[in-house]
Amino acid sequence: MVAGAMSVGLDFLDELPDGPIGLAVSGGSDSVALLVLTVDWARNYGRSVFVVTLDHGLRVEAAMEAEGVAAICKDLRVSHDILHWDGHYKGNMQDAARRVRQRLIGDWAKERRLVAVATGHTRDDQAETFLLRLKRGSGVDGLSGMAPCIEKDGILWVRPLLRQRRDALRATLASRGVSWVDDPSNEDVQYDRIKVRNILKLMVETGISVDVIADTAERMRTARSALEQTTFDVAQIVAEPRHIGSIRVNVTALERQSKEVQLRLLAHALRWVSGSDYRPRLTALKHALTAVFEGKGHSLSGCLISKAKAGVVEVSREVSAVKVANANSGLFDGRWVCDIAQGEWRPLGAEGLAHFPNWRDTAEHRNALLASPSLWYNNELKSAPLLGNNLIYKCRLRDGPESFFNSILTH
Repeated sequence: MVAGAMSVGLDFLDELPDGPIGLAVSGGSDSVALLVLTVDWARNYGRSVFVVTLDHGLRVEAAMEAEGVAAICKDLRVSHDILHWDGHYKGNMQDAARRVRQRLIGDWAKERRLVAVATGHTRDDQAETFLLRLKRGSGVDGLSGMAPCIEKDGILWVRPLLRQRRDALRATLASRGVSWVDDPSNEDVQYDRIKVRNILKLMVETGISVDVIADTAERMRTARSALEQTTFDVAQIVAEPRHIGSIRVNVTALERQSKEVQLRLLAHALRWVSGSDYRPRLTALKHALTAVFEGKGHSLSGCLISKAKAGVVEVSREVSAVKVANANSGLFDGRWVCDIAQGEWRPLGAEGLAHFPNWRDTAEHRNALLASPSLWYNNELKSAPLLGNNLIYKCRLRDGPESFFNSILTH
């Protein structure tokens, strides 16, 4: 790495495949430091850098801050785009803003054909995240903090500054005469992150510093990796992902595993089938696992867990949790890629299954068939591709059945 960049600890960029890199820059000190240091690195290695700023519409100053980033990029002679969001959201504002930011920047990165998008998260952010998740009662996964690299929806996100302290980055910017913007919301104690940030300042006096907490998060990440690998190995034995989008689980084999692995595997099955970003709450997950071992049916996270039959349960999508999709979109239930057509893709349901009196010959569970994609036009069934009806129209799992195994490992 470049000598100057190495002194402030830019990580991971050298390991990225050839191609242009994206930078998400808000105008705050962390992301501006990311911009300046990455441009230095890119020029030494002949790499292309593209910068994006999201005007989230949540503050009147946001547009001006975006223009400030544009000015810095102009001085550095790098490409800069401003994306816009109207600030409309439902529920938790910060969570909604994060989701919108990932979606819009992800789409931007795909259009630019970038090999990765880097963000300016620091060691301070890592410590704050640890404490926020501790407050929520998180286990090993939550307390392992933010990953240095993660792939989501086809985009590789990297955090090259995750080992760096915010004060050091600001000192670097000041020495180079580069200014940044301090978001006034960083002083608003209505947000939990700001409360935690203030608490951290007090904890230093007791010897519990940002570095101590971040080091603990890193050790938890090592433990998480070990648990994920064990769960991956067990999944190969006890779980069978189906092309119809469900998971079959051998209950007898699952019972021989540790409780932690049992819970992890069931949580992952529920996430994979539902397409959810989050695992169920621990209490609800434990109830579901008890139902599995007692041979009872159960519903959780938009999924149905069947009663055990011949020592096997099936985790399928719950029909009522699936939204109808316009057939022009090419997507169904967030994880199916479907042919473009007239009408709408919807779960087959009981009405559709009635067209297939010999459905048992498919060897698929009834719950899985009910939730499978089907094409309807004017309320008339046109295609049920997973039952072999009208194969002019097709649907496939976006990442394939094998993604069930691969997505267990997050490192």
